[in-house]
Amino acid sequence: MKTQLYTFLLTILCITGIKSISAQTVCNSETIRFRETFGTSPLTEGYEEGRTGFKFMTGSVLESGEYAVHGNSQVRPEWHNSADHTGDINGQMMIVNPGQSDADIYCDSISGLTHAGYYAISLYVLNVNIAGACSGSAVLPSIRVEIEYLLGSITYAQLSSFTTNPIQVTNNPEWVKITSGFFLPVSVTEIRYRIINTSLGDCGNSLAIDDITFSQCASLSTLPVKGLKINNMESAGTGTRILFSTESESQTDRMITQKSADGIHWTDIHTQSAAGNSDSYREYVSTDNFPAAQISYYRIKQTDLKGGESYSAVVKYNSTTQNKASLTAYPTPFTSQLHLNFTSLKNETFTATLFAADGLVIQRIPISARKGNNLVAFNTSNLKQGSYLVTVMNNDGSIRLTQKTVKQ
Repeated sequence: MKTQLYTFLLTILCITGIKSISAQTVCNSETIRFRETFGTSPLTEGYEEGRTGFKFMTGSVLESGEYAVHGNSQVRPEWHNSADHTGDINGQMMIVNPGQSDADIYCDSISGLTHAGYYAISLYVLNVNIAGACSGSAVLPSIRVEIEYLLGSITYAQLSSFTTNPIQVTNNPEWVKITSGFFLPVSVTEIRYRIINTSLGDCGNSLAIDDITFSQCASLSTLPVKGLKINNMESAGTGTRILFSTESESQTDRMITQKSADGIHWTDIHTQSAAGNSDSYREYVSTDNFPAAQISYYRIKQTDLKGGESYSAVVKYNSTTQNKASLTAYPTPFTSQLHLNFTSLKNETFTATLFAADGLVIQRIPISARKGNNLVAFNTSNLKQGSYLVTVMNNDGSIRLTQKTVKQ
């Protein structure tokens, strides 16, 4: 059963039989926004398509490639006899016998997000195998958790990813807490999380999961990179120069510039070393030596020394507009943030203005624009639904770019 909680503050409890390992992060001043406990009744019919990549259990024991939602982990005789982690009366858990498949164990989306900032996702995992059950040939379970955000109306782009250490065999059932943090960009209102099997084998890699929790945090103690974003894109000879930055870094390894023609399929075009550890603003530059004839999408993938990955927001670049000034306002319709992407023919000062439908000035932002693409954002969380107008104008008024938009 999926539970939505909007004001409950989580108190961290020390519970016997629970360990915290792998991809750890501390979510400071945590507010739970979502929790999946798998309910209090066994699943009698399989999930709808897209929720899991495994088949629903059909026999008396859980065969390779199958899953069940059940109140006891012992759905094979050689597995631990354990109740669910939540502790509800008749509480359930999801149990998977993945075998040789690297499919999604569980996938779900979370919508209605209105605040950019720090978030964390956590879940509890149980290695259901009893020590010695695989005659010394056990393959330990491990999983990868991917966080994606909705780009447009149907496409998801990756935001963060981490892979757990192997979940060890224990003499008694032990639930292991897995958690990691990430930064949610402005204007993102929906994310999808995917829990993916990364351990392939014929025995030993079976596991149970429970209490998937998505939380908003005041800050994160161990976030590898903060403030990763693309600041500008500009023509550089026959190529395209991408300028990006970070606010701080902890144990970062690589910065990889990725390119896409459709915003879905990505190719690495440039890799460089990251700062490693930095508590100050850092700038990076990469170049696409073979830009597309017209539209390309770019993002930055950051890898860290702990096995995690983070991604910047995706930025759209239209090479055909670089010889003239242009303005794009997105998303349409917008919610808590309205972004402007405008092209300047040279380095000069502009003013971005947001107007109400009746012509009332709501916000003005001065911009020291660079030649090429420039990005700016309005905070629109307090605006009413309706029509709005944005303009970008240089100091002498010779360039005035205008676009209508709507708040949802």
